[in-house]
Amino acid sequence: MNKPIFKILTSAVLLIIGFVCGTFYNKSNDEPKKEIVTSGSDFEMIQEVTNEFVTAWINGDAEGCANTYSENAVFMVPDQPSYHGRKAIKDRYAEMFNKRNDSTLIEMTETVKEVIMLDDWAVIRGSGFETRDSEGASGTYKWIILSKKQPNGKWESVWDIFNDVEEVE
Repeated sequence: MNKPIFKILTSAVLLIIGFVCGTFYNKSNDEPKKEIVTSGSDFEMIQEVTNEFVTAWINGDAEGCANTYSENAVFMVPDQPSYHGRKAIKDRYAEMFNKRNDSTLIEMTETVKEVIMLDDWAVIRGSGFETRDSEGASGTYKWIILSKKQPNGKWESVWDIFNDVEEVE
């Protein structure tokens, strides 16, 4: 076999082998992690941020509530226009808290039920329970949040939507 043809065939074979190996190697590393979780470190960190929000909400702390959202978050409230951005979300909470009777004992819990993990993104499904007055009127609600893990490891809500409180007798 003459030398130039041998070099061309060898180069072509090596190129094909490299392409095939690279394709298989790259395929396993590029696929995002997709799983539903109900425990683990990310799940616990998401529940911690949820608890941070609940504490701020109970205390009437609009800034504390808003700081659990990303800068460009969208908050979708039933029967109201959507609130776009952390500042608009903060203003919405501030207005709501200003109308609230501070003498009313408020109890609230929010529980993360499950999380669909997609690398640094999470789709979170949860439920809440709140008691709003001294006579014990209470209600439940459900929510879905899309969150993004920030470089500092904290999860922030990007999209947040919930249903109205359903009265519990």
